[in-house]
Amino acid sequence: MKKIFSCMLLLFISMTLLLPTYAAFDNPPIIDDAGYLMQSEIDELSMELDNVREKYNFEVAIYTESDMTSDTAEARADDIYDYNGYGAGENDNGILLYICSDTREYHFTTHGKGLEYFNSNGLKYLESKVAPYLSENDYYEAFDIYIETSEELLEMAKSGKPYNEKQYSTKYLMGVIIVCLIAPLLIAFWMMKRKLKKMKTAVSNDYAANYIKPGSTNIAVSRDLFLYSIITKTEKAKSSSGTHTSSSGRTHGGQGGSF
Repeated sequence: MKKIFSCMLLLFISMTLLLPTYAAFDNPPIIDDAGYLMQSEIDELSMELDNVREKYNFEVAIYTESDMTSDTAEARADDIYDYNGYGAGENDNGILLYICSDTREYHFTTHGKGLEYFNSNGLKYLESKVAPYLSENDYYEAFDIYIETSEELLEMAKSGKPYNEKQYSTKYLMGVIIVCLIAPLLIAFWMMKRKLKKMKTAVSNDYAANYIKPGSTNIAVSRDLFLYSIITKTEKAKSSSGTHTSSSGRTHGGQGGSF
């Protein structure tokens, strides 16, 4: 009997080791110290966030407050993430949306694999979805679209294709449409020009002297006068990696603004 029990226990332990491991999220997915949401809304959004966090083993969180204790929203968002135990896995992978109600500022901070999954183009895309609702003070919808878009970006990263600006950029799509419209017109114009050129019987004359009556023009003096020149210098823009170091010494990505 003891041998059977020991075998069953060993089998159970072995099966447990084979199961995928998920990060233990110590922090609640939403801390709403600014008081934007009702408790029922917090419960609903928390459930959505928990589903995303467990599905992708990745931190996705929201933190709001009234008073900002740091100099900037970026610094405050980084400190909240670093010193409050946010993140999943060994590298504390994740993203956090921080909002200060008094200054009406927001900031997305990323860490670990979040720098890759939510790259600069991805953060711009996320910001374009969330910021309009913040400006309208529709915080529930802003948080809901934040969760939805974060899951969209995580799904793209999971498939091995993190967000690329060209996939969704309106400017890029408009450029493709314009090229598709202009290219055929240019080809048609070139072909028509060739045909018209063959139909011309007159020969072009490149010399104006043939149109001037001999002796009618007398140039006594010819000079070239240099008046002045203007030199304009423009500083070359410096490239930026889109990352920075927080007060804890860790590397973060980020994007933010006012609403």
